[in-house]
Amino acid sequence: MLKYFRNDRKGFTLVEVLVVVIIIAVLAAIAVPIYLSYVESARAAEAQEMIGSILAASKVFQSRFGQIPSNYEEMERRNILRLDPLSLNRWTPAWQVGSVDGQQQIAVITLTSTGEMPGGAGKQVTYNAITGEYTPDSYGQ
Repeated sequence: MLKYFRNDRKGFTLVEVLVVVIIIAVLAAIAVPIYLSYVESARAAEAQEMIGSILAASKVFQSRFGQIPSNYEEMERRNILRLDPLSLNRWTPAWQVGSVDGQQQIAVITLTSTGEMPGGAGKQVTYNAITGEYTPDSYGQ
């Protein structure tokens, strides 16, 4: 009969549960922005890799055909550059021609994200070949 009246409560009090919930919320508030920043920098790295490929291929194109390619499709058609289809679904490349070191070549390359990009459409990463700088819109590092 005594075992029914003992004060052996099993379980957690409301205060203990609230303390655990608050600790988890604080950890999430710290971790989520770090994770989102990591994801954004990974997207910028993908764009920078594509820009590097386009720039190198345009120099090969120019040396082989004596002109600057007008768009990506022209380089693909002449088997100079073939980018990953997944990257092409996520990014739309465009460039402007200018004078770099006294020679006509691609001066600015801009990649614009499409609707297939998980981060959203319309974000841009731009590379200026004259200054050698990337100018990210939202995908920055």
